[in-house]
Amino acid sequence: MKENAAISTAEQRQAERFAPLQGRTGRISLSIEGQAEIYGILVLRDLSPFGVGIELSQSVETGRQIRLTYEESNLALEVVGTVAWQKQAKPSDSDRPNQKQYQLGIALCPANIAKNINFFRYMAGAQ
Repeated sequence: MKENAAISTAEQRQAERFAPLQGRTGRISLSIEGQAEIYGILVLRDLSPFGVGIELSQSVETGRQIRLTYEESNLALEVVGTVAWQKQAKPSDSDRPNQKQYQLGIALCPANIAKNINFFRYMAGAQ
């Protein structure tokens, strides 16, 4: 995917989506409301101020409330949302052919639009 290129809107989200800026050194993780586990995100596929597409090794039920956190040396960004859809995907890393991966579409909470926009701008390199 081209850095910062628009993604087709043919799927679920109606807003224009962008590829994340490559080369970020931080860690992005997902936690599910009511659970203690924190899952590392394998791939941040696309994003907009209204939603995020990710790949994860964990299946997450549609409708679950989640929190995405991006942490880097002196920066922490956090957004909350709901799993809008999920589907099983083929592993993108040929070294792990038996590992299951899931693509998830996350609808970000519109009540937190300022945080959503900050997350989008930083991750898409649109600052």
